[in-house]
Amino acid sequence: MNIPSKLELPNFETTPDGISTLVDRLIEKSKARIKEIGNQSTADVTFKSTLVALDDLGWEEGAAISRVHLLHNVSANEDLRKAAQEAIVKFQNWSIERAYDPKVYAAVKSYSEKKEKLEGEEKKLLDETLRDFKRIGLDLPLNKQTRLKDLQKKLSEIETQFSSAINEYQDELLLSREELEGLDEDFIKNLKTTENGKFRVSLDYPEYLPVMEFAKLESTRKQLSIKKNNTAKETNTTRLSDMVVLRKEIAEVLGYSSWNHYVIEERMAKTPEKVFDFLGGFEKRLRPKVDRELEQLQKLKREETHDPKAEIKTWDYYHYASLYKKKFYEVDTRSLREFFPLDHVLTGFFKLIETLFSIHFIEQKTGSFDRWHDDVRLFKVTDLTGTELGAFYLDLFPRKGKYGHAAAFGLIEGKLLPGGVYQRPVKAMVCNFSKEAPHLLSHAEVETLFHEFGHILHGILTWAKYSKFSGTSVAWDFVEAPSQVLENWAWDYDILQMIAKHYKDPKKKISKDLVEKMNEALKAGAGLFYLRQVSFAKADLSIHGKTLTKDPVALINQVISETFLPVPEGTSLGAGFGHLVGYASGYYGYAWSDVMAADMFSLFQSAGLQNKDLGLRLRKEIYEPGSSRDENVSLESFLKRPLSYDSFFESIGL
Repeated sequence: MNIPSKLELPNFETTPDGISTLVDRLIEKSKARIKEIGNQSTADVTFKSTLVALDDLGWEEGAAISRVHLLHNVSANEDLRKAAQEAIVKFQNWSIERAYDPKVYAAVKSYSEKKEKLEGEEKKLLDETLRDFKRIGLDLPLNKQTRLKDLQKKLSEIETQFSSAINEYQDELLLSREELEGLDEDFIKNLKTTENGKFRVSLDYPEYLPVMEFAKLESTRKQLSIKKNNTAKETNTTRLSDMVVLRKEIAEVLGYSSWNHYVIEERMAKTPEKVFDFLGGFEKRLRPKVDRELEQLQKLKREETHDPKAEIKTWDYYHYASLYKKKFYEVDTRSLREFFPLDHVLTGFFKLIETLFSIHFIEQKTGSFDRWHDDVRLFKVTDLTGTELGAFYLDLFPRKGKYGHAAAFGLIEGKLLPGGVYQRPVKAMVCNFSKEAPHLLSHAEVETLFHEFGHILHGILTWAKYSKFSGTSVAWDFVEAPSQVLENWAWDYDILQMIAKHYKDPKKKISKDLVEKMNEALKAGAGLFYLRQVSFAKADLSIHGKTLTKDPVALINQVISETFLPVPEGTSLGAGFGHLVGYASGYYGYAWSDVMAADMFSLFQSAGLQNKDLGLRLRKEIYEPGSSRDENVSLESFLKRPLSYDSFFESIGL
């Protein structure tokens, strides 16, 4: 686009006082701007003085509070994390307060009543802003508005506490060398030990997943599974109940029969009934495949344990799925790690992405930019003319108090500024790969890299005019599709030749036969994988339905146990289910968007995975628009036809 643009990087607060001061000043400035917007006379209101002014303010607030949100999740300083948590709650309370400002609503409503002819993004901005006001009850009596504000503030505070408790939670399993049978010596020697020689296995994924996958003793896997399923149990069990009650109350005050109905109204699905139909049909199609897969794993367990009555338990899932792949497809997921040293993977991965999307990545020298930890790296993104498109940080290794999964965080959203200059976006990719040299990745972690970087691209390549529609600010059941589509490249032989290299013997390559077997093995386990997704989606929806549950933890355990595999007795999986903040009533979006991703990828399967023309089309029709137009329009503009489910079911062997 021929719009002048600029790229500015954030400076990160380093002290608790710095965080507090930032948010206090932000709220003070926001109050003044809101007053200015609300105090306009009816005759003077314009599109610019109402809708654009609100979007400008939202962008400024987002650029500051997103920084605080990131520090809350990644800072190594416990006091700073606590200050960030307090600041987030304080700002969220103000955000709720300002959202209910009657004068601002009146100003926007007055402008809408002028009936000016709007099209495209401008019309969408007006329509969705009015919808958002109604969704918080501004057309309701004052007493109900006051009640809603109080409920929203309570919910916001509890949600922040719930997430913090999961991030901060520390537990470990102390094991003897015998109890670690099956694990690599390199893995074992990197574990911390007690004074009496016991090995400490934490719940961090670089330690948790290998033990769940390779530990031969069922007792070891069971003990660790129980600990993982009890994450934040003591603090979050009550909080989860409180969140569910508050969400139900909020929905009812607004006239919705459930939180599900409230949330899904603004998603692609529109109604929970449609989502339940989708999940029900999905599960029905999966069941025959799942039954075959479970039978295969159970047979394998009985052979391995010499117990003719052995059954697959939830703590067996990773172990026997991995063993099955190794035995029947000759796919040893552990030895595959040897082909994925992090630095080489990143080099090949970046080259692929640059080629596919016609962009360049330029790493910035240490010391030339502000960062929150010594591990953090920064890359600028340019187009082929050298124009800066944005920047992203990489924070790839685990540490105490850090967000425990993988995620892409927004820091500065793309937006057309008042002076006509486009502010380019800044994002951060946070992962938890092994910090032990040579930083070998599992193939699952390689796939995670592709996935999370899809979110980075979606954020950085945007050209939406308004921050409300920028980058990943799309319907939440579409937000995963632009990242999930990229996962498919991690399973292609030619692509793996670009990003894989044996860390000891560079001449040694992943064979074509192995990649074919990996894909066969993926299909072989796809039924159980997606059934697990369905079980979590159903659990999420079940606690947010029309009937209020007294014990959401028990209901989550029940739904997952009935749909997938029984949750260990006495555990509280829901207390550590981080997606219940942010993705509440929306977990179904992973499977929903996988269907869209598979259909998009099918075009590359026909045209070639490094087809630049198709890569540019994906960039222009999916990544650049953000939510500046309906997501269904973007999807069909890329596909050049309506969505088909066939590609998805073919991809998993059905």
